[in-house]
Amino acid sequence: MLPQIWSIIPYSSYFCGWRRSFGSRICSLKFVEPEERNWKGIVSHILEKHLTVAQLSQVHSQIIVNGSHQDDTLVSHLVSSLIKSGNPDVASTVFQQVKHPQNYLWTCIIRGYSSCDSHLQGAIAFYAQMRNQLFLPNNFNIPFALKACAKLKCICEGEQIHADLLKVGFISDVYVQTSLLDMYVKCSQVTKAKQVFDNMFEKNVVSWTAMLAGYFNSGLLDEAADLFQEMPTKNIVTWNVMIDGLSRSGNIVEARHYFDMMPVKNVVSWTTMIGGYSRRQDVVNARLLFDQMVEKEVVAWTAMISCYVENGNPDEAIEIFREMQAAGVKADEVTMLVVISAGTATGSFDICEWIQNCVKAGCYGSKLRISNALVNMYASVGNITKALEVFYGMSKRDVVSYNSIIAACGSHGFADQALSLFSMMLNAGVRPNSITFTGVLTACAHSGLVQEGRQNFALMHELGFIELKMKHYSCMVDLLGRAGFIDEAYMLVASMPIEPETTIWGALLGACKIHGNLHVAELAANKLIEMESGNPGNFCVLANIYSENYMWVEASKLRGMMMHEGLYKMPGRSLVEACNLSS
Repeated sequence: MLPQIWSIIPYSSYFCGWRRSFGSRICSLKFVEPEERNWKGIVSHILEKHLTVAQLSQVHSQIIVNGSHQDDTLVSHLVSSLIKSGNPDVASTVFQQVKHPQNYLWTCIIRGYSSCDSHLQGAIAFYAQMRNQLFLPNNFNIPFALKACAKLKCICEGEQIHADLLKVGFISDVYVQTSLLDMYVKCSQVTKAKQVFDNMFEKNVVSWTAMLAGYFNSGLLDEAADLFQEMPTKNIVTWNVMIDGLSRSGNIVEARHYFDMMPVKNVVSWTTMIGGYSRRQDVVNARLLFDQMVEKEVVAWTAMISCYVENGNPDEAIEIFREMQAAGVKADEVTMLVVISAGTATGSFDICEWIQNCVKAGCYGSKLRISNALVNMYASVGNITKALEVFYGMSKRDVVSYNSIIAACGSHGFADQALSLFSMMLNAGVRPNSITFTGVLTACAHSGLVQEGRQNFALMHELGFIELKMKHYSCMVDLLGRAGFIDEAYMLVASMPIEPETTIWGALLGACKIHGNLHVAELAANKLIEMESGNPGNFCVLANIYSENYMWVEASKLRGMMMHEGLYKMPGRSLVEACNLSS
């Protein structure tokens, strides 16, 4: 006699409400006989649908209540649904509760994790766990494990799986071999990829295309061309790989030749060529090609907008975005990110505000990357008030969010605000990184907060997970130097565990000019002249210091050296917006 189930999501709810709308409607509780209602079949059917986390939790509870949490089939469906819903960690917990998982369940968890870019290492770990429990891999789970190795470029783990293939005898399976070939290609092991390719008993178009991509990735253009000619069958992906490889290697004319020869083109073909022209800074031909497209999808519009932005034409990028809107094509997240970068490049506050309105109208405001880009955009045009408004309006913030706003406040002289945001970040449990401390130290340097700078520089050491980089030392030298602590700044430079770059010596030289420290100025300037003899700025700063100290002979010698070397200091320039015009 099978046990009765106290049904939280009863049979009638499945086939009345859930089948139609999969909403949260719950019918009245009642008993359901599993044998009569084919309970496992019902659960499997429901798990094939798109369920919320709450609904999946309800289904999971019923599986446990029914004592079916050791059933490989049901758990496999549940694990797949949890991963698809963005909960791989919960899926792992469910999986680990199964005492004796069989091959199908192992394949399910490896496949699921290989599809999550943030949990790829988990796919490899589950494969290793399966082997440690003496389960033999099969031609279903091996390709997913190799896929994870390829994405992470884990060549050592990939080679271990290759060894497994030789042991268990799947080396003749075309699907497994193609996955192995792709792994070696993605890991830049073209010689091993060629060995796998040559030893394949059967090659399909995917295998040939993977090898073609491998040659291009390794810069073997002649081998790629020969292989392309040898291919018995070519599909549209093959052609796209060919034109992409040629365009990325700088052979844009030859890429266009193959593009024109294509029997069929898709949006990837067109955007690949537009991207190739963009990399060659050939905006004219990119636009001509774009205009030839009969049907322009959002990807094509985005490629053309990006082409203008990357080649220093932000106004044209904004204009073509307006054309896209007029054509009734809805922008996606990538499009908006490119448009935001165009707005940043224009330096126009009005354009930036219009872009933010477009973001709101398209309901992209909840996208974290979009919000972070908006913060950076307003900071770049100098409107910290709007940057803060966007930041405080975000429902979720990550380390990039905090880094952007801290850097914005710090570089515009709002050091107290920057330090307050840094404290807010720590209190929120967001882990800072090296970029965070660059922003914090920059804020301290710009506002002369020496003690706060020292404390945060020491905090980097105390935390233990922050790698001190050149920029951090540069900020500290700048901070100490601006405040007049020239000797302390010089001692910091002398004690650096890495060789100081020109930015360090430049900051020290600038501080010496402000405070008139001739001795350290000469040390810093001579080091700079030794490192970058073609920079006239270093000569000018030291010559000015000599002049301020009435050392006319030394100043004259330096300026004579500049003339002899043909060095002239270029005048500076700034971008100012007036009457809605940037000039």
